[in-house]
Parts: sequence; structure tokens; C-alpha cells
Amino acid sequence: MSCGACAAVCPVNSIALEEGVPKLVGLCIACGMCYNNCPRAEFDVEEMERQVFGRARGEDEAETGVVKAVYAVRTKDAGILERCQDGGAVTAILSQFLADGGECAVVAGLEEGKVWSPEPVVAVSREEVVAGAGTKYTSCPILVGVASAVNEYEKQKVAVVGTPCQMRALRRIETGDYSEAKIREAVALDVGLFCMETFGYSSLMEFLERAGVDASKVTKFDIKKGRFIAWQGDEQVYNVKLSEMKELVRPCCHECDDFASEFSDVSVGNVGSPDGWSTVVVRTERGEAALRAAEKGGLIEVKPLGEVKPGLKAVVKLARLKKKQAKKGE
Repeated sequence: MSCGACAAVCPVNSIALEEGVPKLVGLCIACGMCYNNCPRAEFDVEEMERQVFGRARGEDEAETGVVKAVYAVRTKDAGILERCQDGGAVTAILSQFLADGGECAVVAGLEEGKVWSPEPVVAVSREEVVAGAGTKYTSCPILVGVASAVNEYEKQKVAVVGTPCQMRALRRIETGDYSEAKIREAVALDVGLFCMETFGYSSLMEFLERAGVDASKVTKFDIKKGRFIAWQGDEQVYNVKLSEMKELVRPCCHECDDFASEFSDVSVGNVGSPDGWSTVVVRTERGEAALRAAEKGGLIEVKPLGEVKPGLKAVVKLARLKKKQAKKGE
């Protein structure tokens, strides 16, 4: 999975990720923490929903998971708007979280000295949060960053941004018989990202090189209307159908049926809202509080998703497709 959950919860630090693959690097004490916190191990969706949300999803939430409300959101902050992927909702919410006393946000940054290689960053300032804005379409071991925030930085009020599999891992760490107490007590906000699939890092870099794209000069990658786009500033330097990149998709993504980060406090993506806006699915009280705090702080404007097009039906369509594909791959 490359989410880093196993390494994050190992009590004797005997697991490390090497090129995204978990490796045993020390003595295993057979405690079961790694297996029982892995998002790909047996996962009881209904039981987890009851633990996290206090109820299981209704029939009208079959594709999206438990939902309190859905909004279209756009940042009003020029600095965030300059760096953000779409509407800047995630960066704005995290910035307000820090302004209101949050101690750090664990986000996907870029590894120094490598081209577009994601690494977890423990962001303790608004500037560091803004620097981490933008989507990286390869995997980042974000749970390793969570463990670092708690154990090395000794932070006690942490926000975490991650993909659906990472949100599932985080909820396992926060709940149940194999939860990790320090992480459970420190994490104050789970922000999930919409995700259809991610690419293998080496495969993507090789693909771009074959296409004549210098990834070191790319300032932003994007996926819009079934196409993968690379930008240098305001100029598109590459545009290709996603269907031509299927061989780059990580194998574990074929088995994942969660598009909308169903176990987060608040889920964010670009599907369902107009260009320049983010779709925000609120799932919990603390997710709603985080969104409203950013609105009150003047960082975002918020509209009910029902007031814009294409609206929630676009989210449901992709969520249904991902579940169908995952079932086919079983």
C-alpha cells in the first residue's frame, strides 16, 4: 500500500519502507499491530462506520459513505489560490486549523533532490502548509509522517491529509483493540482526498521521459475529464488520455473501492464543483467545525453543492465506478 501504517505502529520500529515497500529491518515480536492496522487487511465497513460516525451509511449513501453535508468551496486567500490545486479548500482548512491552535498538519510534500517524489512533511506553519499544496499522483507514506509528528515532534493536536486507503489506516489506528494510543489521542482532524488511483513513481517518471516531458520543469500535474495534464506555469506541456496510462496504476489501487475517502472527517476533491472550486463532503462534527472555522476566518467561501453543477451526482458516478472496478478485480 505504501501508506506507512505498519511502520507507524510497530512498537519496536522493526518495519521500514524501502521504495514504498514495507520491509522487516529488525526483530518482529509478533504483536499483530502491523496487520491489524493495515487498510488492506480484513475491514468491516459497517462496524468502522458505527465506531467513527455512530451509525452505518444509509441507502442513499451507498457510494459516498456517511455524509452530513456537501459544499462547493473556494479560497479567498490570494497566496493559497496561487499554489492550490483547485479551490484550495484543504490548504485553507489546514491554515485555519493552525491559526486556531493546531500544532501541525501532516501533508505530502516533495523530497529534496528528487523530481516530484512525495514525502510526508510535518508542517508547523501556514507557509509550510501552502508549500505542500497541490496533488501528487504517486503514493506518499503519510502515516510515517503522523508517527513522526507524534513521537519525534511530540505534537498533541495534529491534522492529517491523505488518500482513502490512508484514511482507513488512520481510523484503524484510532479505534479498536489494536489502536495506537499516542496517535489516537493526538490526531484532531482527518482530511481525506478523492482518489480514483495513483501511479507508481518510477513508472510515471519513465513514462514522462519517453513522452519527452522534463518532469523537473513541471509545476503542476492535473487530471481533468479523463485526461492527465502536465503544466509549466500557465502552459500545458503534456495532455494524454488516462486510458493510455493504465499500466502505471499501482496494483493495490485495483482492489480499492473507496473513491471519496469515506472514513475522513471531511473529504475534498475537484469532482462535482466548477473549475476553480473544491467539492467538500463533511462527515463529522469536527469536520463541519473545521470548515466553518475557515469560513469565519475569511479564508473560504462556501456554497451548498446543490447550487452548482454538475453537483453530487458526479461524485456518486465516479464512486460507483470505483466500487464496480474493485469488485471486478476481486
